[in-house]
Amino acid sequence: MNRTPTYYRYEDFDDCGYYMRYSKRIKNIYWCVYDPQNIAKAVYLAEKGKVKRGEVKRFNENLLDNMDDLWSMLKYETYEPGKYKSKTIHEPKERLIKIAPYFPDRIVHHCVINVCRDIWETVFIDNTYSCIKGKGIHKCMEDVTKDMLEDWRGTRYCLKIDIKKFYDNIDHDVLKKIIRYKIGDEQLLRLLDKLIDSTGTDKGLPIGNYTSQYFANLYLSYFDHYMKEVIGVKYYYRYMDDIVILDGSKNRLHRVLEIMALYLGAELKLEIKDNWQVFPVDSRPIDYVGYKMNHYNILLRKSILLNFYKKLNRTRDKYHIEDEDGIKHAYSSEYGWIIRCSDEHKDYLFNKIINFNQDETKIELRSA
Repeated sequence: MNRTPTYYRYEDFDDCGYYMRYSKRIKNIYWCVYDPQNIAKAVYLAEKGKVKRGEVKRFNENLLDNMDDLWSMLKYETYEPGKYKSKTIHEPKERLIKIAPYFPDRIVHHCVINVCRDIWETVFIDNTYSCIKGKGIHKCMEDVTKDMLEDWRGTRYCLKIDIKKFYDNIDHDVLKKIIRYKIGDEQLLRLLDKLIDSTGTDKGLPIGNYTSQYFANLYLSYFDHYMKEVIGVKYYYRYMDDIVILDGSKNRLHRVLEIMALYLGAELKLEIKDNWQVFPVDSRPIDYVGYKMNHYNILLRKSILLNFYKKLNRTRDKYHIEDEDGIKHAYSSEYGWIIRCSDEHKDYLFNKIINFNQDETKIELRSA
C-alpha cells in the first residue's frame, strides 16, 4: 500500500515546505479528555502548590459539583474560554502575561495536555528541550558540552539565534495545520482551536497559559526535523525559540542561517532577531540556557550569579554553612546549577559561599 507523506506548502515558496515524516493521524481520543480520572488528575495538577489561593478554595468548597460541571462542559462541547487577566512581569525582561480563570480554564488546560503530551512528544527530535520531562535546561547544557568534547574540530564555531517576539507572532492558522498532522479527532481539534483562539486574535499565544508552551514547542517541531534531516545539520539544539548550531565551518553556518530565515519566514511567518551571532566558541563562550560554555569550561551566567549573591546577602543570618552539604540543603536550587559547572569554577563558588557565610561583609555584586 502506498503511503503519501502529509505536506503543506505555501504557493509562493515552492522550494521549501514543512518537512513531514510519515505518520498516522490519531482519532477517537476525545473521550480521554473528559474521562473522570483525567479530570481528577487535572484538578490535582492545577491546584498543586496553590491550595491556599481564594479561587482554588472556592472551587474545592463545591468540588464534586464543579468537577461534574467540568465533565459536562467537555463531554457536550459547551466549554468556552474565560476572560484573561493581564499582568506585567520582569524576569528579567518585561513580559505581559495572560492569566486565565482557574475554573474551568486552567483545569481544562491540564485535561488537554494530559492527553496530548505523549502524542506531541513523539514529534520532537532528541535535541528539542523545554516542557519535556527529563529534557530541561541542564539536559540541554549537558548535550551541548558533550558534543563539543567529543568533536572539537566539528564544533569550533557557533550560530546562535532566537525568534523575534516568538509567542506574539505564532500564526493561528499555521499552528492549527501543524496540529492536524498528528491529530484527526474532530472533537479534540475543536477544543484545541478554541484554546488557540482564546485571545480573540489570529496571531499570538498568551504567555502564562499551560497550553501555550506546548503549542509553541510544537510550532517549531517540523522545522527541527527539516534542519536535521533535510539540511543535515549535525549539532543542533533548540530550547523553545533559542537555537544553537555548532559546526567546523563559519561559512557553512552563514549558509544555514540563510536557509533558516527562508523557512521561518515563508512557512511559519516568523523572523530571526537581528542579534544573531556566528563566532568561534573558544574565543567567546556560548551563553546559553544559563551557562557559558566552550571546549574548556562550563561557567554560570553572570546574571544568575548576581541573583544568587543577592539571595545570599538577604539570607546570611538564616543559615550557618560550613561545607558543601550545608549549601546543598540551604540553597538546593542554586546547588543544582553549580555542581554542573567545571570543577575549578564549582570549587571557587563553594569556597566563596562558605567564606561569605562565616564573614561579616557582604558579597560585592560586581564580583560575579
